[in-house]
Amino acid sequence: MSTSSEPNEEPTPESPLITRQQDGEPQRQHESKMRWHLFSPIALCVWLGYISAYIFVLEKAVRNAPHDIGKSSFYDLLASLMHTFFSQFHTSITTLYLVRVAASAFQGDEAADCTWGELFWMSDKSWSSFPQLVHAVTTIIGKGIAVSLTFIVFASTSLVAIATPAIFLHAYPLGTVNTTSSFPITPHGIFSSKAILGVDRDTEIGTGMGSWATGLSVFDAYEFSIYSADILSQGNLSDFFFSDDLGGADANRTGLHLQGGCSPFPDASTAIDQDPALLPIYCKSLPPNRDQKMNINVSFGTAKVTYSFCTYPPALTVPSGPDSNATAYIFLQSHNGTAATTGMVKCQSNFSMGTAFLSGMDLTYTSFVKNVPYKPVQDVGLADPLSAVLAGMVNTSVGKDTLEGSSTLIKQLGYNATVGNSNSLVFIQPSLDIFAERIWLGVAHMVVGIGLLSSSSDTRNVTIPTLARTRSKPYISGLIALLTSWLCGLIFVSIIGYRPSIEPRLGSLTTAIRLQEIYALPKAGDESSQKQFDLIDFSDPNWLTKKVGARRG
Repeated sequence: MSTSSEPNEEPTPESPLITRQQDGEPQRQHESKMRWHLFSPIALCVWLGYISAYIFVLEKAVRNAPHDIGKSSFYDLLASLMHTFFSQFHTSITTLYLVRVAASAFQGDEAADCTWGELFWMSDKSWSSFPQLVHAVTTIIGKGIAVSLTFIVFASTSLVAIATPAIFLHAYPLGTVNTTSSFPITPHGIFSSKAILGVDRDTEIGTGMGSWATGLSVFDAYEFSIYSADILSQGNLSDFFFSDDLGGADANRTGLHLQGGCSPFPDASTAIDQDPALLPIYCKSLPPNRDQKMNINVSFGTAKVTYSFCTYPPALTVPSGPDSNATAYIFLQSHNGTAATTGMVKCQSNFSMGTAFLSGMDLTYTSFVKNVPYKPVQDVGLADPLSAVLAGMVNTSVGKDTLEGSSTLIKQLGYNATVGNSNSLVFIQPSLDIFAERIWLGVAHMVVGIGLLSSSSDTRNVTIPTLARTRSKPYISGLIALLTSWLCGLIFVSIIGYRPSIEPRLGSLTTAIRLQEIYALPKAGDESSQKQFDLIDFSDPNWLTKKVGARRG
């Protein structure tokens, strides 16, 4: 049979790839078809760049989290998208390169020296997936099949590639990071412990009384700046913290704290409790420098209120700071022309400034600490909010515009007006409980007014615990070990096995060519000589353990 042909001609059945020379060694006519097949090495190099970019993005997300959560979130989103591609393609790229190395590593004498089991496992890529590898290893152990170092490295590198995506998620998990924000985080400005030093008593009273005149609860007017002691007490003015609107975030912030309340006293259920003579008796329980006013009248339409009170500390006294306890006794006699309410109300308050941990999502505060010093820069500093409310009531009652002031105070104390049949205002007479509730509402508005006057539009660094990308040192070490072993495995198999080959991958076609390299197979249809070239004796239960080249003729 002639073996001469033009170099560019495809082999035909009359001109096989392998023929046997007279000395018994195969003559390879496909040597001109050997190529480097650079697609998979180029793909691997591109993938190495992708892995580097992925790690770079993760590191940028971690490093930006403490000072720029916006950039960190961007890099975190980009990292999530990159991880999707990484988990899909990392094992595929590894397999793509290994099958290219296998195409050149298992040819000629290398293929002849391996067992039939290993040759078929390599051809089927049994090393590239965990279930197939488990089956192959079970067979290897059960039948005592010898495998080459190349197969072991292929399997180890593939297992490392399979495990790497999961380790990436644990190496850079999402966790709580103290993020520093350098912009105002409330529409009212940022509460400033420095700005409060310039707030004087008169401005405090004017702002607080104006806020009280709206009739709104502070929870309705300043919903996202009022923090309750717990979720169940939201809307309860007996204990709240006024600070910045955090936009749903959590942070340690400075603000104003108010505790206390007003209620009928002693219980206003008997005629004795409604005796005006009781007020001087209870007032004597307060220090001598208390503030005391008697029989102040305010009226508007059919509504008329006469009130007397005593309070300590007096509103004209500058407190040592926003950390004061106040007590007030208020005796009220009121009627709307048809019904009357008489009795005494007792109010107690604790007003202080400090820091607390705020939950912007639940609008609750915890861990309040009074740790902010107060040294006013003006001659007249703040008044206690409870004393300031009573001083504001007096100013409204005896002000220049008595009619306007009286109508405002009447409404502040709880009188609701409707239009009667004669087109005149009809006031609904409030109970003593409503009087007490409305006076405490005024105290709450006074505290909020102080907070509004103490706001600053200056930018500042605000530390907020935020969910962001972090590093886990144990898993980082594991990730480095996996990537290093993966790369070393690829380099090792490249050194021992990457050479020019006929096909770019080891598959069924390439395996057939390997067998032609080992055995001079008969021509198709030559049945007379077929039996002498039977390569595998399937009747032998240990045929997988036999060397491929053991029956070379």
